[in-house]
Amino acid sequence: MNEEIYAYFATCLISVLAITNPLSTIGVYLSLTKNEKPEEKAKIAFRAALVAFCVLIFFSLTGFFIFQIYGITIDSFRIAGGAILMVIGMRMLFPPKSEQSGLQASPAQVYVVPLAIPMTSGPGAITTTVVLASQAKNLWFEIALWAAIFIACAINFLVLKFSATIERKLGQEGISALVKIMGLLVCSIAVQFIINGLKAAFPTLG
Repeated sequence: MNEEIYAYFATCLISVLAITNPLSTIGVYLSLTKNEKPEEKAKIAFRAALVAFCVLIFFSLTGFFIFQIYGITIDSFRIAGGAILMVIGMRMLFPPKSEQSGLQASPAQVYVVPLAIPMTSGPGAITTTVVLASQAKNLWFEIALWAAIFIACAINFLVLKFSATIERKLGQEGISALVKIMGLLVCSIAVQFIINGLKAAFPTLG
């Protein structure tokens, strides 16, 4: 059972970290906080990570109730979630030219919108969290998921806090390459979600 929990934790961490993708937020974060003092930038990074953590934990706990209210099966959600993740992954691999246009927010609100929502805990991250929560067999699995979400959000905080240094060290090309790798991971996760959903919905496919 311990090995199964460790494997589940690793899957959760890789999945959540890949879809939250802190590297893709660096450019927007630096742009929106360019006039802020270092202390205020750090606060914004921390608050963005905290809000994202609360959002993902909320959906990990309430996903089943939402399914019951709307009569949604977990298998259909896995398939739909996989489709959404595939679109997001493809956008990470082949970003539109106007990807970051129109992101406007006052300095007091940037940690909520757009940094926490939708860039860190957007539809893809919420979908991933709900699907992973549906695979939790007991409380220990749920704790493993919460720990993975916490670590992923903590990494997001650290990446944003040291974003200027990371951007300077890696350069735009390096960051772009890493984002594309993350995009490929997200596409792979999406395919696996769809496969699992189809196998469960149509047992003859297995």
